[in-house]
Amino acid sequence: MEQGIKILQSLIEILPDKIKVIFERLPLGKIYELRLRANTGLVVNVAGKNIFYQDCEISRIDIDNIIHKAGNYAIYSVNEQIKHGFITIGGGIRMGIAGEIVQSFDNVVTIKNAQALCIRIPHEVNGCSFNSLPYVFETSRPKNMLLVAPPGAGKTTFLRDLAVRVCESFPNLNVLILDERGEIAGSHLGDNQLFVGDNTDVITGGSKSYGFENGIRSLRPDVIITDEIATLEDMKMIETAVRSGVTVFASVHANDINDIRKKPSFDKIIEEKVFDRFVVLETKDHAGQIAGIYNAEFKAVDGGRF
Repeated sequence: MEQGIKILQSLIEILPDKIKVIFERLPLGKIYELRLRANTGLVVNVAGKNIFYQDCEISRIDIDNIIHKAGNYAIYSVNEQIKHGFITIGGGIRMGIAGEIVQSFDNVVTIKNAQALCIRIPHEVNGCSFNSLPYVFETSRPKNMLLVAPPGAGKTTFLRDLAVRVCESFPNLNVLILDERGEIAGSHLGDNQLFVGDNTDVITGGSKSYGFENGIRSLRPDVIITDEIATLEDMKMIETAVRSGVTVFASVHANDINDIRKKPSFDKIIEEKVFDRFVVLETKDHAGQIAGIYNAEFKAVDGGRF
């Protein structure tokens, strides 16, 4: 809990005073998300429940000020992130940005006239992956695993805890986290703000293709952990890594196990049984709550436990 409050301080520093006052009345360690929309009230998600503050009206100026402070008043330094719709600040706090897309030909140049922010605060939930370990870990090394869950079910939190468990159970294995958005390890100025194990290396900010290609070549990982795969290129990288003898843990946005079959880019890795386990999470009581665990043939292996 103390770590979560420490992480939140980097956010509090860039918020307007009217929001700081509200924070003084809330349990800081249980704040999951903030939504700021221009000309409407503030929405704070506390322990999974939205609290609406209609008397705390958010202006466009408020949103612009937060973005400029997040970029240390040098927007060019974070524009590469802005082009992808977010800014990550210290501790892995991600600020999603809604506004007008500026394009040059087919390339996104930046986002201007921001009118909304979705600010997600990461949390360490020690042991949230424990129930999956008998199905994911083997004697000598872990199985290839895809984490399946809708937004807000705790995929990133689960992967972070899983990295710690790999280091504990397999101290001779090297773990590499490809932290494209800086949310898993929360690396800031070269230091991980969130604990991801003692035998873990982190590549922050680079694309997954960069991480897979250069990480395997230069860091010799035994296990690669990455978040939110979606594209055909992601699938090719994972397939190459697995064929190279690297175990891969990844996550994907989907409501349930059947949704995976509907994703065109997943056809080949399903057919070739690249993933040995599919762990499905649900949005219920807490982060990382398991709905079911399946093998490469999409058959439940948990005996109806979940």
